[in-house]
Amino acid sequence: MTDDSWSLSPGPTPSPGQDPDARRRSRRRALLLALLLLLLIVAGLLLWIFNVPGGDKGANGAGDDRNSSPRADLARAAALLRDASALHYTGTMSVKGTQGGEDARVDLIVSNPADALGTLRKPDSPALDYVGIDGKSFLRGKTEAWRSLGMAEKSKVLAEEPSMVQPGMFFSQDLATALAPPALAKTVLAEDVPDEKITVGKPVTVGDHTCTPIHADDTTVCLSDERVDGARFVDRITFPRGSAVLDIKAMSRQEVERFSTDFRSKLPLIRDSVDPRIDVTLQILRDYKGECAPTACLFTARVTVTYLGSTSDPDASKAVPVTYSWAIDRDGTRVELDPECSGALLIKPGESEDLSCTATGPPVGSGANRGQYHGKIHTSDRALTPKEYERLVRLADDNSEKIAALPDPPTPR
Repeated sequence: MTDDSWSLSPGPTPSPGQDPDARRRSRRRALLLALLLLLLIVAGLLLWIFNVPGGDKGANGAGDDRNSSPRADLARAAALLRDASALHYTGTMSVKGTQGGEDARVDLIVSNPADALGTLRKPDSPALDYVGIDGKSFLRGKTEAWRSLGMAEKSKVLAEEPSMVQPGMFFSQDLATALAPPALAKTVLAEDVPDEKITVGKPVTVGDHTCTPIHADDTTVCLSDERVDGARFVDRITFPRGSAVLDIKAMSRQEVERFSTDFRSKLPLIRDSVDPRIDVTLQILRDYKGECAPTACLFTARVTVTYLGSTSDPDASKAVPVTYSWAIDRDGTRVELDPECSGALLIKPGESEDLSCTATGPPVGSGANRGQYHGKIHTSDRALTPKEYERLVRLADDNSEKIAALPDPPTPR
């Protein structure tokens, strides 16, 4: 009687009397079972690889981008930037009005609410200190630094006090406003750029690693290979026509806290800042030079404010805070002045104000009927009124609290 049962072990040894067709069927079934087992093992291994934490990364940590697109990569990078507490920028920017030479080097920290602190310098020149808040930018530096930015004629005056820099004076936009994390996120998102104008370039080296450039029309965003919650951080951004090439670094919580402290400590520097668009001229109406009474002399000067910018600018009719201070001597000796001989007032461009000061000296010696008086007045226009400055101080405190409330920066995987 023939045995028709089958063994599950591969390669059974048939009995001498077994049918040859049965032996072939037995080998075929064993081979199919072995192949099925191998397929199950491979499938299980693949499932394990792609489901373990971090399993979506490739060998270089860049991840599997087969189901991604440049547009999607930009969108994820923009979302990562939007809530960043602050960003640290280093790189180069072209400066308007300068002829030839290299671009300016910038080193700026810009917070989420657009507070900014850093330096700006041309090669082989001293640095200008930069402070940005509430859409206003302020620069302070030595004469040589201003001269390097094409301000040779005004460099000595600009070096006396910090200057409020308007958009368009050196850069097309206000730096702090344009580089605040939410604004940068909008730039990276490139919503106005059609998909066909978004292309991917070959990886380039930035610092100690590489990033992949994505060209969105005439702006290039270089995305890091490292991922944060599925998104790639922006390592570098190149603005249209190479007007700025900036490397970008995320900041730790400790670095952000240090920035907030440093920023508020630097704000007093802008309190006495001036507006280069304003010109204040003086005309001495009376300088008696000895034609006064023996113990008193009255000096009068006319202060005129002129706006040097476009007359269509809203600031062209805005009152300018002007401080003034008289200095008067008699026979070479300083005399004590009344309180009204110094102070501050608001003057609109195109208007004038007469300022007076009475100098009172000690009695003259025997036989003399008068002393020799000389007087001069010093004026300085101010970009900020005391109320405006105090508002900015309060705003800096509020912004510091907003930064502290933002989530800690995510850590790349």
